[in-house]
Amino acid sequence: HDIGSALRIIRALVLERLLCLDCDAGAALEDITRVMTDLAEFALNRALDEVLAKLDLVHGAPQTQQGKRAELWVVGMGKLGARELNVSSDIDLIYVYDEDGDTAGDALGRGCLSNHEYFAKVVRAVYALVGDSTEYGFVFRVDLALRPNGNSGPVALSLDALEEYLHVQGREWERFAWLKSRVVAPYDSIVSGATEALRKVVMPFVFRRYLDYSVFDSLRLLHRQIRDHAAKRSAGRPERANDVKLSRGGIREIEFIVQLLQVVRAGQFPELRTRPTLSALARLEKAGLMPPKTAQALAQGYEFLRQVEHRIQYLDDKQTHVLPTQDTDLSWIATTLGFASVQHLLNQLDAHRELVAQEFDKLLGGAEPECKGCQGGKTQVTYVG
Repeated sequence: HDIGSALRIIRALVLERLLCLDCDAGAALEDITRVMTDLAEFALNRALDEVLAKLDLVHGAPQTQQGKRAELWVVGMGKLGARELNVSSDIDLIYVYDEDGDTAGDALGRGCLSNHEYFAKVVRAVYALVGDSTEYGFVFRVDLALRPNGNSGPVALSLDALEEYLHVQGREWERFAWLKSRVVAPYDSIVSGATEALRKVVMPFVFRRYLDYSVFDSLRLLHRQIRDHAAKRSAGRPERANDVKLSRGGIREIEFIVQLLQVVRAGQFPELRTRPTLSALARLEKAGLMPPKTAQALAQGYEFLRQVEHRIQYLDDKQTHVLPTQDTDLSWIATTLGFASVQHLLNQLDAHRELVAQEFDKLLGGAEPECKGCQGGKTQVTYVG
């Protein structure tokens, strides 16, 4: 098979195997999410190798001002960056290259492009190999909307352009997005340490020692938007109130709690700079920034909600997080999670979501954050459990 078809067949085989391991053998959540992440990285690296080899024949290698090959880095955001991909997830990507310049041209010196044009071609070709639907399906749905300036911005940008954007235009929600960022391809750049240059640009943007009071206003606005979005989705569609990701007390609120505390405090506590949600919860507890009981309850809720999410997605291989309404589907989800009945499943779901919602409101429900050592309009924040 060609590379695109082969990757799609591999995905189908992997999902079939994970379905059995998860629902029949009781595999751990981290095993399932790690395998899906490995699959995404494998697919992106194989696709990137294929595309670069073909484009080099036509346009030559992209070059820096020093005559070296310019490198393109595929940055995984969100659950891909945190190695937490679910079984029917899209992958959020940002493409960054190290330097502007021009390609060398083909063997006869023809076909020269700017590095910017060359890497834009790379992005489109990789997207087709991984994201397009064919007779074999797709490998991963690809989302590029998190890049600077969103869908109106360039699909690939230089490291200098990214640094300027983050310094001048970077918004608070983008700090949350870049918190989980990680270069996932090409492998050679990761091994060589070349991607450290990107890390040096991103880390000062995400983690700061002090925050302005105005930051909390923007965070509260984001808080309201999350709840408002969930309410609008379920308006006239009561079944959508059972969205285990976006509804009140869902997965998104756990992630938001954790990321908020990391963004606020990891300037003073570098040990909090970890991407996976469960790892971050454990570190927040160890650092004394979250009560042990709260951290453990949120971790249990996160694992349970993610397991339910996976079973919802196994049913139709769709990127959905809403509990099905058919009795047979609900019964299957309950059984594979070890519950004696659907009602027991729903009771447990309600209990976890209520606890998460209470912690979410407690952290960012409207009260001014506790101020320790306020100075010059700045503040340091402590979670009050």
